[in-house]
Amino acid sequence: MAAGASTGWRVSVEDATRPIHLLLSCPNPIRHSALSLTVMTKLPVTCCDRCLAPLGLRLSVRPRPAPRACGWFGHAAGRGAAGSAIARYRADGDAGMNIVPTMRTRPLILNVDDDAANRSVKSRSLLMGDMEVIEGEDGTSALALIAERQPVLVLLGVNPPDVGGLEVCRRIKAEWPDIVVIQIAATSTSAAEKIVGLESGADCYLTAPVDPLELIAVTRAMLRLRQAEGLAREASERYRMIVESAVDCAIFTCGLDGSVTSWNTGAQAVLGYRAEEIVGEPSARIFMTEDIAADVPDNEMRAAHQGLSVRSERWHRRRDGTRFWSSGRMVALRDRRGTVAGYLKILCDRTVEKDARDALEALKQELEHRVAERTRDLAAANEHLRAEIVEREKAGEQIRQRQKMEALGQLTGGIAHDFNNLLTAILGGLEVTRRRIEDPRGLRLIDSSISAAQRGAKLIAQLLAFARKQNLRVEYLSLNTLVYEMRELIEQSVGAAVRLEYNLAADVWPVLADANQVRTAMLNLVVNARDAMPDGGVLRIATENTCVAVPEADLAAGEYAALSVRDDGIGMPPEVLERLFEPFFTTKDVGKGTGLGLAHVYGFVRQSGGGVRVHSVVGEGTTITILLPRASGTDVETAAPIDNPR
Repeated sequence: MAAGASTGWRVSVEDATRPIHLLLSCPNPIRHSALSLTVMTKLPVTCCDRCLAPLGLRLSVRPRPAPRACGWFGHAAGRGAAGSAIARYRADGDAGMNIVPTMRTRPLILNVDDDAANRSVKSRSLLMGDMEVIEGEDGTSALALIAERQPVLVLLGVNPPDVGGLEVCRRIKAEWPDIVVIQIAATSTSAAEKIVGLESGADCYLTAPVDPLELIAVTRAMLRLRQAEGLAREASERYRMIVESAVDCAIFTCGLDGSVTSWNTGAQAVLGYRAEEIVGEPSARIFMTEDIAADVPDNEMRAAHQGLSVRSERWHRRRDGTRFWSSGRMVALRDRRGTVAGYLKILCDRTVEKDARDALEALKQELEHRVAERTRDLAAANEHLRAEIVEREKAGEQIRQRQKMEALGQLTGGIAHDFNNLLTAILGGLEVTRRRIEDPRGLRLIDSSISAAQRGAKLIAQLLAFARKQNLRVEYLSLNTLVYEMRELIEQSVGAAVRLEYNLAADVWPVLADANQVRTAMLNLVVNARDAMPDGGVLRIATENTCVAVPEADLAAGEYAALSVRDDGIGMPPEVLERLFEPFFTTKDVGKGTGLGLAHVYGFVRQSGGGVRVHSVVGEGTTITILLPRASGTDVETAAPIDNPR
């Protein structure tokens, strides 16, 4: 069915599924039930003032005050393309226009056109877009309205009757550059004329006739651009204010190539360069020479390009060549797509803090040095005291050991001397008896008794050697010669399981000693070394020259020829070492040793003016070294040179 309004508009209405409200220019809304409004775009409607206006719709589901007297109307459930488009523009516009600061009061638009009909059509379109409109007929009135009302956008015809549209545009942009200007020209306008209009300052160029929806969309788009530009200017101004207020810190940006692109007041204060001196120059200019050689500027930019916030503390160089200590940070600047467009560098002068910190650190180090020095002195004193205590204990132990050995020697010597006298008498009597007995059985008994007495005499001789009371046949000797002479006997004594090694010094000094006693001592050491290696091993015999600079408890300072026997056997614990040279002390099983071998060695060496050194580690082996004094004089018998036995 069709419905007509008292204003003379013709409206086509179809059935709908729900009631709607139509907002007309009449005093009260007309209510229709179960109707739907379908309108084609650009459908001409005859208004009361006899002018033709394209159809426009405003969605509404509640009573609403009528728009200004322009004859526009709306509906809530239009199905046609125009109705849907306008409804969408209305809905989208309400959301999109929220970015305009004056949305609460509606953006103010100045519509300038000398043609009243065209001006009215554009004003109605803008009113439909929920914008406030003021009108001007020519350039002069337009400039006056702009000065008075300060609109956010001007719709400007190209040919006002008094002042040309291009000139009006230039004046607007010269005095009010923030106002958006949309120029509307005739259909026949050429591309060159459009270019001239845009070059005069216009922000957009439209060609008449303009579709109402296009006009609304373009106006809103330009307002959004204006708002975005305003926000960008505000953000830029806030950034500038923040950056410029940081007078204590240098803040600057640089491009991807490292050249400076911006320079704040703080950078000038800290680094000394004015913006015009440094912008465009490499940022590496503020780095020290050694940092540039180490590629520090490029390394910082590479790290920032990878998304890192690069922190650094180092020396930087001012314009006058002086340096300052800075605490800085570099980050990448990214565009809206996230692409790195440059770098931001912040440097703060921390020279005063560093000087104070360095002074404190120097004081700390000085105190630590003094404490360490004093601690070392105390430690050295304590160590010296402990060493003295150890030396005194060692000397005391050596004195006690020497006294014990001397006491044992005196006791042993006295007993051995008495037993030696007794054995001498017994052996003499047995010899006399043997001459007088002819019975073979009696002779065997006498020989057995003589053999036992001789063995006893040998033990007595060893005891006398320990007591240093034996008679020594002193002569000049070469230790190497003695080793060479006893090599065959030594090899027979140690057996096949033990490998012998010799390390004999070719220039070993001669000694003044009893050759037989030296041979016996050497054999005793070799046998003991063999017994310490029940599973076999290596036995090393060596000779060398040794100088004793500091007197020891049982050894005077001087020059000595040393003979050492070393095994890699089971070694000896400390408690065994303490009693090693005591007569009759042995760690061997019963019947396998008398405990007099090392006692004999000790006694003979001490009686010859030398000493014995023992080094033993459990599980690693033992080294026993006898030191005999170097022979002095010009009548030393030189032994024939021999090769070291192998």
